[in-house]
Amino acid sequence: MCAFVACGSSEHVVAVVVDGRCHDAVAASVREYQTAIETYDGKRTHLIITPSDSTSPNFIRDTLKVLYENEGLEGAVLVGDIPVPMIRGAHHLSTAFKMSPSIPWEQSSVPSDRFYDDFGLSFDFLRNDSELWYYELSANGRQRIDCDIYTARVKPSKTDPDHSFEELINGFFHKAAAAKAAPEILDKVFHFGGHGNSSDSFNARVDEDKAMAEQFGDRGLHFINFDEDAYVKSRFLAILADTTLDYAHVHTHGEVETQYLSREPYTSMASVHIENAKRFLRARMRAAGDKRATKAELAESYNVPLSWLEGWDEAEQADSVLSMAYDVHIRELDGYSSGVKLLLLDACFNGAFLHDDYIAARYAFGHGSRTLAVTANSVNVVQDHWKNELAGLLCEGVCVGNWMKGCQTLESHIFGDPTFHFQASLSSSGKARGDSRRRIDRLVARPTRRALSHLARSSKPDTKGFAVKMGYYPNRKVREILREDASMNLRMEAFSYLIRNGSYDDFLYAVSTGLDDSYELIRRMASYYAELSGDPRLLPLIADRYLDPLETTRVRFHLFRALSQYSYEGTETALNTARRSNYPTDDEYSFLLSRLKKTYEAESREIPSIRSGDGSTKERTKAIRAQRNYCRPAAVEPLLELVADPYEDESLRIAAAEALGWYVHSPAAGEILARLRESTVEGTALSSEIRKTIRRIEDNANL
Repeated sequence: MCAFVACGSSEHVVAVVVDGRCHDAVAASVREYQTAIETYDGKRTHLIITPSDSTSPNFIRDTLKVLYENEGLEGAVLVGDIPVPMIRGAHHLSTAFKMSPSIPWEQSSVPSDRFYDDFGLSFDFLRNDSELWYYELSANGRQRIDCDIYTARVKPSKTDPDHSFEELINGFFHKAAAAKAAPEILDKVFHFGGHGNSSDSFNARVDEDKAMAEQFGDRGLHFINFDEDAYVKSRFLAILADTTLDYAHVHTHGEVETQYLSREPYTSMASVHIENAKRFLRARMRAAGDKRATKAELAESYNVPLSWLEGWDEAEQADSVLSMAYDVHIRELDGYSSGVKLLLLDACFNGAFLHDDYIAARYAFGHGSRTLAVTANSVNVVQDHWKNELAGLLCEGVCVGNWMKGCQTLESHIFGDPTFHFQASLSSSGKARGDSRRRIDRLVARPTRRALSHLARSSKPDTKGFAVKMGYYPNRKVREILREDASMNLRMEAFSYLIRNGSYDDFLYAVSTGLDDSYELIRRMASYYAELSGDPRLLPLIADRYLDPLETTRVRFHLFRALSQYSYEGTETALNTARRSNYPTDDEYSFLLSRLKKTYEAESREIPSIRSGDGSTKERTKAIRAQRNYCRPAAVEPLLELVADPYEDESLRIAAAEALGWYVHSPAAGEILARLRESTVEGTALSSEIRKTIRRIEDNANL
């Protein structure tokens, strides 16, 4: 639950934590940055220099915690090669990451600075490998993120061909200090929709654009979808290089060194479709080991002539050049100067700061860049997530760190200056409200009951929304906001609050009300939580929404999965009741029922394998871990029985205990809690996982 903050000091302190190995080379620019914070932001700074030899993350965490408890620490800037906490056993704190722990640790752990900024979480040290320090999320601490301070990394590329690591740090702090002397109003916003994101749903994009217009005003808001140009990359990079651009929200898929912007351009020409198919097949040939066997297999599988697979080696360079045209690759950012002041990268891995180079670093710290802060993710991130929550606070002069502090996940991070802020929007007299900016920023940083009372009186949806998020209103009032308020963003905040902080009745109210909301994102998230719940009371609503011809692609995706949570007979009855006279057609309806039947048949094979000793450990583990995504109601009892069975393989029992922790929003959550509390297992990894799952359900922990 969110709590009101009470600190021992009225001061606002920012810690600058500098790696001792680079301190001498960056000391002057760090001091310039500290002076600018103190002069223009009115916040005190505290310099922490880590020892030149290896520093444990615990030393930094403990130091920051003492400053938070005793001196009113607001946030911290981590400069240089500050140790990277690699978190394990915390998949429920991320939005999408669920990699098997048997995979090498560097790939199956999440690089996360929640280690440094959320003191309610507890971690057990496992081992370290140079700058990578591995920790297991402990059952002894909280099981949901609620950051006490904000953090940001200043860690440039180490592979820049023309500038050293230290030179780039110095350049960044010079521009960050200079920006504080003349903050600008946020009045130019860019919103980009990349290939494959949110199913390329234009309805999702249109509504998101409306919500952003509500946050930022529509006069300076610009939206581009990837398919407006055949190859959008040059246009995309030109826009982000614009120094008059204030904020950019970029939806793409991504990797550590790539932004996946686009795909093959749409065409009505059969010859172009054929050439695209040939290029795909040639790529498969190049990746194959046994070329002859692969050639025959592809020709048969795709029913294409063998001639289509010829020349795969000669065409490699031409294919590579065309492939490069779709996306932004990190080497293309050598010498590139980003101009946007604040950049939100909604993509997987663009913020993977455990590496020497990563996309976010190039935008934030590249030589000549004017960008002050970038938000990005260290691992993969789910598409159906509210990325722009409370972004309207930026227009009120709230700094990036205080904006992001309450919206963090395990993988989300800030790169650059977390104290960066815009000037507050103009008052009715047309003058910039500097004093108001500082005041709003402080109220958000220290959300006491009195502070929230002030914010709740605002006419700005996100300012009032912050009061909702922090629990200022009773739940009955939050329900009213969700049901009746005109603001898309304020309704979304009310929905999120009831989901995460309300009772189970509040949860059902939020889902059932949200399924009928006019804002696509609220309906999408309501359908997602309906999918996780499997509560029989939701089935008629799910069926009705799924068969509504006006419903959107991404919402229907989750609604179909929600339908599969119930018995086939019950679902068919609900669909028959909800079916319109003219939609869907008989053929379409028969196809829908056949899809559902196949899903049920697959489930009927999967669920019994959880308890069946006939299957291999690998197969049973796969069936168990699948419940982390599906939360099948029928799997609850087999999972509970498996956890309690002392004759079963302990690894299976641990996996089952962890899977039960994903049933936070299930009507079976109370039964799961009661049964697990009866467990007499002590002092083992299984005991720890059981305690963690109990705490997850108690904390209403999942995103």
